Amino acid sequence: MPSNTQKYPRSKRQAERAAILLDDSTIKSSGLFDTASFCVPTLTFLSGDALGKELPLLQQQITLGRGEDCDVLIMDPSVSRRHVQLCCRKLIARDDRQDLKVVLRDLGSTNGTMVNYRKVRHAVLKAGDKIILGRIIVKFEYKDLADQKFFDEIYRLATTDSLTGMMNRAAIMRVLQDEIVKRHRYRRKLSVVLMDLDDFKSLNDTYGHLTGDRALQAVSSVVRSNLRRQDRGGRIGGEEFLLVLPETGLKGATALADRIRQEIHESVGRQLGLERDLTASFGVADCPLHWDGSDNLVDHADSALYRAKSLGKNRVELWKRTEHPRQEGT
Repeated sequence: MPSNTQKYPRSKRQAERAAILLDDSTIKSSGLFDTASFCVPTLTFLSGDALGKELPLLQQQITLGRGEDCDVLIMDPSVSRRHVQLCCRKLIARDDRQDLKVVLRDLGSTNGTMVNYRKVRHAVLKAGDKIILGRIIVKFEYKDLADQKFFDEIYRLATTDSLTGMMNRAAIMRVLQDEIVKRHRYRRKLSVVLMDLDDFKSLNDTYGHLTGDRALQAVSSVVRSNLRRQDRGGRIGGEEFLLVLPETGLKGATALADRIRQEIHESVGRQLGLERDLTASFGVADCPLHWDGSDNLVDHADSALYRAKSLGKNRVELWKRTEHPRQEGT
């Protein structure tokens, strides 16, 4: 790969603030709850990439939008960079009973904010309210802590690969289809990267499947550390991974793939104490300007990946407009 490839931009915040953990330490440190509290205000996504995801509001102030500086990142073009802010406030009644009030404030968003399909600038939320941010709909509720933990775990199990902690095949392919729809509607850039570990069978045969599992976990860690908040990655089979990169052209996707390739080559084998390097090959494809969606984007990346393997492995190859998708078994 050429050494002068432009670096893929990293997130300004490495911490994934949108992943607000629902555990006892988080609840206590928020300052909003005490041992007598059984319910927490929660947003449930009714549309978009996070369909079905429940987000407990455990901070006194939370901003939602497309911008990197938001607490909850919603990568939909109809959502403004800083769309809406939710403030949780304690109210003390005359009998010293404490209530929690959640106040919504629109931050001057382009498409506005609606509560129960009425446009608002401010609103005090009630259980069951539906909040509309552009094309994204979320429902506001108060959730029992035990129920919240249970449903959050069910969602995690349904969408996550148990070995690597990345998205499973069904989840990442659903994300890709959603991004393709957005790309058609809004004409924004979209790229995918298909990566496959080189000679993984011989690694398992030589060192055993337990080492193979540890290798997959180490590689997944490398991938996650290089993705931006709006990017998504998943394990789609054995030692093969798919990365979906919204608002990213071929140059940026190639730079990302090459950075991951170098890091795997330089660190994973040594980290696992192997007597050999661990490497991976990559195929990169993007949506051309006048793409009509008739060709499968993953097939394009697969053809580029196949070429990377045939040219010696441990390299990044790009989909060429003149080549046809690789046929199964070739």
